[in-house]
Amino acid sequence: MTADDRQMVASTVVSVLRREKRSKRWLAQATGIAYSTLRRKLQAQSDLTVNDLARIARALEVSPASLLPAPGPTGEVAGEVAGE
Repeated sequence: MTADDRQMVASTVVSVLRREKRSKRWLAQATGIAYSTLRRKLQAQSDLTVNDLARIARALEVSPASLLPAPGPTGEVAGEVAGE
């Protein structure tokens, strides 16, 4: 996951939290992710794992795919390099 991808995913999760009027502490408790770890991940300081995204999506009652960057017109996700 690139830094740009990390920032986009983190921003999306924070936006959903705001929309649902939920806190990061609530999300930490609902997912079982330590608050300090979750805070770092939502500040885009470290990667969210697939497991993290699944747990977050389940807690927020959204699709995990809705938390990911949308693919571009060529099918690439932001930050990907063609052919890699």
